[in-house]
Amino acid sequence: FRGEALASISHVAHLSIVTRTADAKCAFKACYCDGKLTPAKPGASADPKPCAGNVGTQITVEDVFYNMPTRQRALKSASEEYSRIQDVVTRYAVHNAGVGFTLKKQGEGMADIRTSAAASKQDNIRTLFGASIAKELLEMKCSDDRCGMRMSGLVTNANYSTKKLVFLLFINHRLVDCVGIRRMIESVYSAY
Repeated sequence: FRGEALASISHVAHLSIVTRTADAKCAFKACYCDGKLTPAKPGASADPKPCAGNVGTQITVEDVFYNMPTRQRALKSASEEYSRIQDVVTRYAVHNAGVGFTLKKQGEGMADIRTSAAASKQDNIRTLFGASIAKELLEMKCSDDRCGMRMSGLVTNANYSTKKLVFLLFINHRLVDCVGIRRMIESVYSAY
């Protein structure tokens, strides 16, 4: 998450962050509610507390839209909302090789998404979309110093066929959904 996204989420959900740097002896946990640092337990201090934790950062978001009844009513079924969350986390997990992602439903023991911080983009695609697509990937790169533009990507070769196009586009590390580009790619691949 970028900082502004975490701040926004903290206004509409219960958010907790556990983080530990490589040189720290312990992790620290902070809880947020209504955009403010709050105590983990009633009556305690709101300051971040030392706790056990692995190196890295774990962000937990619970009770999304608990304080917005109108938005809660607009939500679809819990399974449909979870499916949307799973789709977004999958896309960010592929894009952010070098960061481990875990997603699991509340109360479930097994994670639906789990990637390793040591995995490459191709490894994450293999984990999340399957080995058959991962072995068909071709890497592409392009840059133009005059325009200050760099682009890199992975595409399947023309021999790979699937019922549904999976199109992930990130610009400046932000997920972008562009119907025009998606349709153009679908038309190119439809000829094969």
